[in-house]
Amino acid sequence: MSDFWLTEYIPHLVVQPADARLNPPEGYLFVQDGLIISCGVLYALLYVFLMMRVVKDGVLPGSIKFLSLTLAYELYYAFATTSTRLERICFLVWFELDLAFVALALWRVHGPDQGKRIAGEMLVYCITALAGLRYLGYLYPDDREQITAYWTGILLQLPAGWVYVYGLVKHRSLLGHSLETWYAACFSRCRGCLTAYGLFIWRYLNIPRNWEYVGSFWNIAVIVITLIPETVYPFLYIWVFNQNKSKVKRG
Repeated sequence: MSDFWLTEYIPHLVVQPADARLNPPEGYLFVQDGLIISCGVLYALLYVFLMMRVVKDGVLPGSIKFLSLTLAYELYYAFATTSTRLERICFLVWFELDLAFVALALWRVHGPDQGKRIAGEMLVYCITALAGLRYLGYLYPDDREQITAYWTGILLQLPAGWVYVYGLVKHRSLLGHSLETWYAACFSRCRGCLTAYGLFIWRYLNIPRNWEYVGSFWNIAVIVITLIPETVYPFLYIWVFNQNKSKVKRG
């Protein structure tokens, strides 16, 4: 029996058909697997931290209706970009965590009556977004709809960090905020920031002809604009924390 018999039963994760046709080396695929798993775990932790914070504080920075778009994204691409049952289950875990977070936020922040009305609106927005994603896949067809998944994901990530930074500066309150949320978000929010960007940069550096859009000016600009709030958030958090601490002492 081969010393590496177990590897015969563990396929690599989300290998794009265009990459697979080039027969990439194992090293490339293992680094890609590590980045995908890291992103997925931190993305799940983000929702756990958000749920803990919204239950404790009863406050949600930004509008919960925006999550209609992330729900649609996670549900649609759980089927559009996956090829195995295991991949699909993992993607759907993110959708379920997002859905659990929305349910908790509606209960804690908005109450039963208003929560039901908002939930109805979000359902309409989510269905509309699903139709929009399907139409984009029709307009820009490619293997596993990767191009539309990338651009819609990175654009969904763009406003999230800025909303949290704006909320900190405007309200000077830590309600709804935590450094744990920032830590998870910095590495994974909406498939964003360091691990997800690292995944696509790794692909671009190794097979640039398959991932040309990753090196485009507009993509680099969006990444930089997205990383600015994620970078300054912990410093603003500490600044607000110290301000509130000083107010308590002066009390």
